[in-house]
Amino acid sequence: MTRRPSVITNFGRNIRFRPRHLYTPRTESEVLAILERHAEGQVRVVASRHSWSGGIESDDALIDLRHFDDVQTSIDDEGHIWATVGGGCQLKVLLRKLRRQANATLPSMGLITEQAIAGAISTGTHGSGKHSLSHYMEEIRVAAYDPESGRAAVHTWTSGPELRAARCAIGCMGVILSVRFRCVPRYLIAESMERSADLQDTLSREAAFPLQQFYLIPHSWDWYDQKRRVDTSSGRPSKLAPLYRLYWLAWLDVGFHLIIKSLTSVLGRDGRVRGFYQRLFPLLVARTPPVSDWSERQLIMEQLIMEHELFRHLEIELFVAAHRLPEAAGYVREVLDVLAGTASVSEGLRDQLESVNMAARLDTLAGSFTHHYPICFRRVLADDTMMSMASSPDEPWYAISFITYVEPRDAFYGMADFLAESIAALFRARPHWGKYFPLEWQTVEHLYPELATFRTLCRRVDPDGVFRNAFLERALGFDAQPGAVAGDTGQ
Repeated sequence: MTRRPSVITNFGRNIRFRPRHLYTPRTESEVLAILERHAEGQVRVVASRHSWSGGIESDDALIDLRHFDDVQTSIDDEGHIWATVGGGCQLKVLLRKLRRQANATLPSMGLITEQAIAGAISTGTHGSGKHSLSHYMEEIRVAAYDPESGRAAVHTWTSGPELRAARCAIGCMGVILSVRFRCVPRYLIAESMERSADLQDTLSREAAFPLQQFYLIPHSWDWYDQKRRVDTSSGRPSKLAPLYRLYWLAWLDVGFHLIIKSLTSVLGRDGRVRGFYQRLFPLLVARTPPVSDWSERQLIMEQLIMEHELFRHLEIELFVAAHRLPEAAGYVREVLDVLAGTASVSEGLRDQLESVNMAARLDTLAGSFTHHYPICFRRVLADDTMMSMASSPDEPWYAISFITYVEPRDAFYGMADFLAESIAALFRARPHWGKYFPLEWQTVEHLYPELATFRTLCRRVDPDGVFRNAFLERALGFDAQPGAVAGDTGQ
């Protein structure tokens, strides 16, 4: 179960570390033995490494759960399909097994299926128009420590605050051995692409297209909607579905990304990037008729429009509550224009930034970075969790994604740090746990009203901080007083 440690590099190549021990256990008893062995050290879990945050880093023990990939389905008395899944099972394997065993699929899907399910729920992986995957977990079994004896033990949570915390715990509540959740029968998605007049026009379509995601195109500032809804009309994919997938593959998987890489890396001229989006991009994006295909094909970008291994990138994703979206979107546009050097700071923007003492910082960054990738927006319904980005009693959240293909990445980091900190201060935005995450815990504490409770629950099953690393200490503040109370969330 022990492998020779080597340098671990994440997908985005912004995280590199070498653990002293790398384990690939096959049984729960082996996992418990590892926790006993490193009870005074540090233990983190690694899977697909498809994360840009420092959550996986460990200078001591790293556990690879690839052998925990069993999938068992059952049907209850009411006809509901349930799945019990090993924590190391990749989503693409899980989707295939659910289809074969029960003609079922996941209740929510993100864009990537390389992730293991434990990593997906631990970071709040989400799609568009539904809850995050974390929300749907009804049972979570973890290997952690017993509060009484201090020995390694298996905990099973099926309700209460422990389950709500463990649904998205960023690895702080132990090693996820298995999860149980209710599946949904396979379903079809009808999808089409259309240009929108503005954000309000896009939002007005949500009732008809509840699964849609949409894009703000930099420098032209046009809106494009990827309109999506469940299709119950035919029971089978459209005849055009293979051609539609080929269109996305040839255009965005290869053609579009080659253009972006050429403009940013080869030609290296910001003016060419702006000119491309202002003049050529509208000619290259066709309005498409509705095409129906299975949800696991239609909703997953890596099979349609992002072959990530060909075009590696870095990403930050910021979540704002639904009622703050229009204001936040307008703010993003203004700031990106200033960063690109195509506009000066308006009086209204300066007043906003002065209110959070960040106006001088934007002045320093002006003209430093031209954003070169469409900004994706996805709606995530309110999660019943403590720490997922969409955790909320009743209001949906919108994820706003910023991607770069430029290296070196210093200018992008400057933009990402400024946006994360300023939007958190102005609109209570929450960065995605699995993507670039620059905030400190003092800011995070004002964004998550249950952070103090979450820390208490983590300490109960991990009193010595075995499952924490430098990133988690910085982001979650476990050194803060246990009774600390989070500030107003502004929701």
